Amino acid sequence: MSAEQAASAMEVSVSCRFVRGRNALLASADFEPVFVDLYLHLGQSGVVLTGGADVKLKQLVALLALCAATRPRAETLAWTVHFEQQEMNLFAVAENPSGRIAGRVFSQNIKRGGTNVLHAEVASAGGVHRRSSVDFSGDSILRMAEQFYAQSEQRPARCFELDGDHFAFLVAQPDCDLAWLSSVAAPEIGELIDDCSRAPLEVRRYAFYCGCTPVRIAAAIGPAIRGELDAVFGSDQYINVECPRCGVRHEIGRELFDSGSPDK
Repeated sequence: MSAEQAASAMEVSVSCRFVRGRNALLASADFEPVFVDLYLHLGQSGVVLTGGADVKLKQLVALLALCAATRPRAETLAWTVHFEQQEMNLFAVAENPSGRIAGRVFSQNIKRGGTNVLHAEVASAGGVHRRSSVDFSGDSILRMAEQFYAQSEQRPARCFELDGDHFAFLVAQPDCDLAWLSSVAAPEIGELIDDCSRAPLEVRRYAFYCGCTPVRIAAAIGPAIRGELDAVFGSDQYINVECPRCGVRHEIGRELFDSGSPDK
């Protein structure tokens, strides 16, 4: 995405509310602007998603942004989701420091492992990384996120797809009313969001924008191919490389490697 496209990326405002008397945190947003930019990105990249893959990608991007909004501002979250029967992988990333969210679908050369699995990564300031993987059942992104929170985060959470492009994420806090959390339905969640007496604790803004450039891609792949540039480039001065985060193809010049480590 160019600097001009980045400037035109439309933000969504994610509101986080504490549900008093229930001790739960509710994050919600209307993701229509993000979805518009997501589809523009797919069109400009020449990517056509079939079999409901675009719906799953939209849900994954929305839910990861909502999850990120409930976490510390210094964190970046990345989820890679493998659907065994569909032979499909999805990836999404949400950067709290920058407000960037991005994602893509992988449908070629998918390695089968016998089960659906979610690989989750959290990166914090100072280079601290945490990784976890959980198996999940079914083909729903919403239910997958709930299973992840129960197994890996070890606290219950609920995910809701409301009217239009509205999504909500409800996660337990200490002394949460777990009976209520497990049984609350979408209409009540909508009422909580619309209740003007429940002002948001915090509002965070996110936009669909990867920020990848040839220089950044070269910096990422440099350690893997340095020393093998002749084999990789042959007689060519450029190679085409897909961004692993958003799928955009970049033309990478050999001079980025011959001149030393690319600047970020």
